[in-house]
Amino acid sequence: MSTIKGSCHCNAVKWQFILPIKTVVKCHCQNCRKLQGSDYSSWIIVSQDQLEVTKGKEHLSKYDANETSSKTFCSICGSAAYLVNDKHFPGNFVIPLGAINNYEEALAPQIQVYTPHKAVWLKLHEDEPVFS
Repeated sequence: MSTIKGSCHCNAVKWQFILPIKTVVKCHCQNCRKLQGSDYSSWIIVSQDQLEVTKGKEHLSKYDANETSSKTFCSICGSAAYLVNDKHFPGNFVIPLGAINNYEEALAPQIQVYTPHKAVWLKLHEDEPVFS
């Protein structure tokens, strides 16, 4: 089993989880775009019992986006550590793919969601199934 490690931008917060994961999803919804500040977001879905914060718990802050979603982030640099989305992924953490330190093939995006809401200039990847 491989251990995947991630961190915030300033490295004050670090975390890790062990493969396997649930899935990796590219999301085109407005909520994810706003939370990540990008034209789409890529997320790793892992069971909550898989994720271990190994450094900087005292620097974690939480923002409740709505009644079912929250974003936990580094209070120093603002980078997302993980999200909770109880509507679509109850019992799991949603980890930003861009915060991973050691990419592996198992972390390649597997599905795309909310594609009708995608930015008009984006082209969908034909090798990633669309579930919207």
